[in-house]
Amino acid sequence: MSLRIIPVLDLMRCRAVHALRGERKSYGALSSIYGSTPLEIARNLPWSRLYVADLDGIMHGKPCTSLLEELCRLKRVLLDTGARHAEELELFAALGCTPVIGSETAERELVQSAAELREAYFSLDVKHGRVLSSFLPEEPQQALEELESLGAENVIYLRLDSVGTLSGGWREVLQGLEWGSRTRLYCAGGVRVEELGVIEELGAEGVLLGTAVHRGLLRYQHEKS
Repeated sequence: MSLRIIPVLDLMRCRAVHALRGERKSYGALSSIYGSTPLEIARNLPWSRLYVADLDGIMHGKPCTSLLEELCRLKRVLLDTGARHAEELELFAALGCTPVIGSETAERELVQSAAELREAYFSLDVKHGRVLSSFLPEEPQQALEELESLGAENVIYLRLDSVGTLSGGWREVLQGLEWGSRTRLYCAGGVRVEELGVIEELGAEGVLLGTAVHRGLLRYQHEKS
């Protein structure tokens, strides 16, 4: 399998939490086979990449900077801090990590600036079938096309209301989407191990896995570089 697997680590109050359906007020402590603290989990995960969602940054604009510095020394971190404006890209450069620009918080000029970087990811944050954004269309296909027109090449399709549920359903989602030849699409939210083959077959570049990884439902295999 050449599908890229990227484990997920959600942080709240600088602790690892179990994200569930995007209902952030009810997030509890993460139970992971890889450890209990963010650093322990990161050290024990066999994958080289790690997607980190800093919910303190996303919700309150106050990321756990010192913890993020340590995580970025351990892994190739894809980091979402809820960045809103182009000047916030300096934080990612200082940390030495790859920015994830989420549609929920980002302004258009940030997307345009990030698209000029050597590497950046863009998260299309979808809840109940509608894109969360101050400037993108609510309809996912239209929003994806708008992101592509702004230069986005690595796009994460994040189903917030499916996060933590292992509910699957990615065949239907991907069959209803079209993306350009330059776009590398990643699936996130409710991904089941059993549907990884279908996701790869339908052309996605990779998946972001939280619950499946932390419960030990997926065995490590050689990574796509």
